[in-house]
Amino acid sequence: MKNEYDMQNVENFKIDPHVWLQTLLAIAGDKEKKAEVIQIVAQQSGMPLVEVEAIFGCAIKVLVQDIRSN
Repeated sequence: MKNEYDMQNVENFKIDPHVWLQTLLAIAGDKEKKAEVIQIVAQQSGMPLVEVEAIFGCAIKVLVQDIRSN
């Protein structure tokens, strides 16, 4: 299954960092789910597992910093 996004309004696209952080932390706390998510992202993006895992961790750090700065 491939997700398609309307890129016409990409400049106004925003996420709720609280929701995303909560979701990513829940995934990170479940070793099997985290491995599954990282595997799927690696397959769909063509990136190595190590890089996807690094991005996953970085995303959590960025969201934590964003939430703390508000």
